Amino acid sequence: MGLKISRFGHWKQPTQVTKLEGMGITELYICARPSSDRGGFAEQAHSMYDNLSNVLSKHRANPCNVITEKVFFSDVDRQFREFEKIRKDWYTRCSHNAESLPATIFLHQPPCHPGRLCELQAYALFPTGGGEVKVRSLDGTSGLTSGKVVEYRGIRHLYLTNLTGGEETDGLDFVGQAEDMFARAETLLRKEGLSFRDVIRTWIYVNNIEENYSDLNRVRTKFFHEHGVIRLPASTGIQGATYPKERGCAMDLYTLTSDRPVKIEVMHAPTMNEAPQYGSSFSRGMKVVRDDRIIAFVSGTASIDNRGNVVHIGNIEGQVHRMLLNVEELLAAHNFTPGDIVNLITYLKEPEFLHPFYKVYNEHSFPKDAPNTVSTADICRPEWLCEIEAIAVVPLDKQTKSGE
Repeated sequence: MGLKISRFGHWKQPTQVTKLEGMGITELYICARPSSDRGGFAEQAHSMYDNLSNVLSKHRANPCNVITEKVFFSDVDRQFREFEKIRKDWYTRCSHNAESLPATIFLHQPPCHPGRLCELQAYALFPTGGGEVKVRSLDGTSGLTSGKVVEYRGIRHLYLTNLTGGEETDGLDFVGQAEDMFARAETLLRKEGLSFRDVIRTWIYVNNIEENYSDLNRVRTKFFHEHGVIRLPASTGIQGATYPKERGCAMDLYTLTSDRPVKIEVMHAPTMNEAPQYGSSFSRGMKVVRDDRIIAFVSGTASIDNRGNVVHIGNIEGQVHRMLLNVEELLAAHNFTPGDIVNLITYLKEPEFLHPFYKVYNEHSFPKDAPNTVSTADICRPEWLCEIEAIAVVPLDKQTKSGE
């Protein structure tokens, strides 16, 4: 039986799920929200984890199967300690070893929905057909940095989350923190026999992005040059603070290595120029051909044209339309459609852009049931009002039959 992909839920419901079933392994991409956007933070956080528990149970999974979490806070500094107690208590109640919690990033990126104080995205994986899955925590992490190594069917996946640079007391400026962040990533990867050349996808969260993005680009480009990173990862670079909120930047990354043939290809789109042309060292997307599927990791994508210009300045509906068009064209150039999307995150510069975003989104052919967190975040250029990232998956036999 080939890969089966199913989606459940709607953005107005407490959970949205994409379920992938193939070759004895089931994966879940989950967006979990509070059942109500009323009430205080603790009430909403408890409700959010109750909804996560319900959706895991519905799909015959349990909290031990959660590999990664991305948690969105309305005020991470004020809410973090209370949240950590709620989170650890929930996992402990569910018979989870507190020392092996999911790899998690804690983001100050307020959900756009009025009154919502938290939201999370989770990725879970578990065997369902006799296949063996090995999961271990990544060695060498410290503080709130965490990581997971997942191995099955000859493939090793590495997830590193909430990686920051410097220490709270060392007084490093943004450049120093960014340099140390990349250096720490390389050190952790090398302990696993890897390097940054193996990285497929990064997420970089920048405090005061409009001020610090150019410095991030210089640090990243210099690091890639010094470490021989020629195949630039897909990436999102977005406003976002981790805990404590004063940290200048944080990074998540993902690598995949295999003892079987895996084809990894940089993605291009006719409607966008290449990011390195304006000084940003990332690819528009990364296509991975695996044993039973083809995956597209779509980088953070905004309203840009093929000359690198911002399109529809000051017009949120126009920017959402162009942003979605760019994703459609990127996917189409590699034999995907928006209907193949399994997970999304949308970033809006202002929370009041939520209604116009959904208005235009519903006019496009993007799935309404795919998990999608919509958060408030500045984009790397002041003129941009929105950005979106996505993961798309098609069964290998489907795209092969279509002619690729």
